[in-house]
This record gives sequence, structure tokens and C-alpha cells, in this order.
Amino acid sequence: MMASAEDTFADLFSTHQQRLFGYILGLVRNTSDAQDVLQQTAVTAWQKFGGFDLDTEFFPWAVTIARYEALNFMKYRRRSRLCFDQELMEQLGEDACEVSGEVAEVRLAALGECLKKLPAADSKLIECRYTHGLSSLQIADVLERSQPSVCNSLRRIRENLMRCISRSLSQECVL
Repeated sequence: MMASAEDTFADLFSTHQQRLFGYILGLVRNTSDAQDVLQQTAVTAWQKFGGFDLDTEFFPWAVTIARYEALNFMKYRRRSRLCFDQELMEQLGEDACEVSGEVAEVRLAALGECLKKLPAADSKLIECRYTHGLSSLQIADVLERSQPSVCNSLRRIRENLMRCISRSLSQECVL
């Protein structure tokens, strides 16, 4: 018996839902917003599922939809300013589209190692932003710094982490 399109979509989406959520969360930086974008991604992916080729990988297709949904979300709902530019976000999105599950795990491990190498002050900023989900304005209040200073520091840390990950992966020949 052949599975219905609904069943096939549900199986594929549920298989990749956690990875998609992680990807979206990396773009919108807020759990609630990421859940909203994931839900819209599911709706859009279902609407476009008739055009999906079952002989191709689902995740890169779905993450492309997620990237555009996140961009639309941020464009129309500018509750808080992002501290990095759209070009960087799109580059990260393109990278994610090219990454298979195995390579993503290697990159995640490299990120973990690079995070361990951060100075204490940088670790504190990353923890405030990504573990506790604080906005740059909230971090500025907590650390008694200006918001632009926090944004610049977060941008610098992200750039350093990206370079560290790239160096680590180039040593392993996994780009």
C-alpha cells in the first residue's frame, strides 16, 4: 500500500523538525519566534510539497523554505534589531543547505570546541544571548554596557567562532 502525500510529508517533516528548529532558532534568536517560524515553514512546505522531488533530500529543501520564512518574519516583525547583517544570515543559511547530517554533527562538535576556547567575558556574552535568550538591550543592562558595544562584541565573537570552526574543519578536511 502506497503512503499518502500527507503521511509522507508528516514523516519527512517530523524526522527533520528538530534540526529545522535549531536552524531557525539560530536565525531568529528567540525560542517563541523560532516556533512561529517553524510552524509557518511547515505550512509553506506542505503547500509546496507537490513540487518536491522525493528522490532528493528533504532537509536542504525544507531549510531553504525555513530561511525565507525567517527572513520574512524578521522583515515584517522588527521587534528587536538584529546585531548581524542579512548577508551574514543568508550565508549561514546557504551553508546549512549544503550540509548533510553527518557534516552538521562535525561542525557542531567543532563549535563546541571553539566555545571552550572563548575568554570568560566572551563566554558570558554568549551564555546570556543564546542560553538565556536575552536581547542585546537586556545584556547591556545586565552587564552595564551600551547596546552597540554588546552588539559589536557579539558580532566579533560570532566572526571569531566562524573562523575557529573553519580552521578546525579545514584541518579535518570537512568543509
